[in-house]
Amino acid sequence: MRRCKMKGSRWRGIVYCFLWYFSILSGFLILCCPLLPLMFFNQKAYRQAMELIFATWELYPVALMEILFGTEFVINGDAILPWDRSVLVMNHRTRLDWNFLWAALHYGTVIPAHRLKFVLKSPIRHAPGPGWVMQMAGFFFIHRKWETDQKLLSSMIEYLQELEHTYQILIFPEGTNLTENSTQRSNEYADKYHLPHYKQVLHPKTTGFTYLVQKMSSVNQLDAVYDLSVAYPGTLPETEFDVLRGYFPEQVHFNIRRYPIDQLPVDDEELKHWLSNIWKDKEDTLIQFYESGKFDSYRKINLWPRPLSNSLHLSVFFWSAIIFGTFSAFLLSTWFQIYTVGVCCLFILLSFLGEGMYHIEIAWFKLKHFQYVRNKTK
Repeated sequence: MRRCKMKGSRWRGIVYCFLWYFSILSGFLILCCPLLPLMFFNQKAYRQAMELIFATWELYPVALMEILFGTEFVINGDAILPWDRSVLVMNHRTRLDWNFLWAALHYGTVIPAHRLKFVLKSPIRHAPGPGWVMQMAGFFFIHRKWETDQKLLSSMIEYLQELEHTYQILIFPEGTNLTENSTQRSNEYADKYHLPHYKQVLHPKTTGFTYLVQKMSSVNQLDAVYDLSVAYPGTLPETEFDVLRGYFPEQVHFNIRRYPIDQLPVDDEELKHWLSNIWKDKEDTLIQFYESGKFDSYRKINLWPRPLSNSLHLSVFFWSAIIFGTFSAFLLSTWFQIYTVGVCCLFILLSFLGEGMYHIEIAWFKLKHFQYVRNKTK
């Protein structure tokens, strides 16, 4: 397995982590929570507002990575169409892949108007600040108990379908990031089913992917599947502590392939086989990348060097101002202190007593729909 280069600037790592975390916490307090009453009156408007806030925030870590570390993002292949209702699958090289994905969405989208939702492990929703915002943004949290997860996924997809809401779902089919231990487990699985050993990826789990594709198709909510391959030719941060110490990649490469729904198999078993073949090709593609230092693609979406875009400049100004405003309000206003403690306690309770704020949103929608149907039938 390729070893990462360990060099970094600790102070830049600390600044990045501080701004990253407090931009989320500040946005939660100043932008997201004040929108909660809207959820009870107009859920479609509430959902659109939450998507706008989160899409605006996604630009901030991209700008910080480029300004503080000079990280270059190289995107090859197909552009991501923001109006596509889609499933995105990606290899999970490091625990931090999701953080670099924002850049792929920014530079690899024709019009940056995506509404991406991750499929994540349920405990992440408890994380103070980020977990609460992801609940409100409608991320898909699963327990890895298929009977439970199937009901949750079905409920979330059907709700978005009822709202006629365009969205994209990102899933890591490998289930975990690439390490020596996970590679060993993947190889043991391969030996059991007479499959090849992989070095750059893990054998994918196909059940969740197949269900998402079939469920979204059944409610006419799927236009395409995107296959993303991510690679790091230089420094490779493995954990959040590496970021804190300032270990950041010099470059992050993405290769994107779009598969329209009419190119996907219809049968469950054929769809599972299709994903396994995608992963076999991904292994070969990544081996070639680390030999040549680039993805061989018919199309390069962007080339370096390029200036920081106006939208990234604006995101730095906007979110830095939000952080400053939140700290000022907390230091100067007793009412804001009480408000902060109150909403934090509320979300702690909601996170541990149920499935989180997004499922309260869904339950409220179902209750309103039930009352509407009952009144109509009287």
